[in-house]
Amino acid sequence: MSLLNNLIKKNSAERMVELEDRSKRTAVRGDFEGSVTGYWVKLERSGIGTVSYNNKHYATNPIGLTSVPAGAVVELSHANGVYFSKF
Repeated sequence: MSLLNNLIKKNSAERMVELEDRSKRTAVRGDFEGSVTGYWVKLERSGIGTVSYNNKHYATNPIGLTSVPAGAVVELSHANGVYFSKF
């Protein structure tokens, strides 16, 4: 058997193990489903953003390199335990 065929078989086996592991994990739930409209609060020196939604502040990973003022409307999303903000 060729090296390429061996690598393809190994990759397929590793992928199956990964998919089985993912199916056993419990999903991390956010406070909402999908994306919502929030309001920009501030950007920390560490690069973490703060967004306000329903009178609660969320630490977010900002997507993009745009500077926006406090109070600007942003899209707030949740995925796998992490909140993201997009302007």
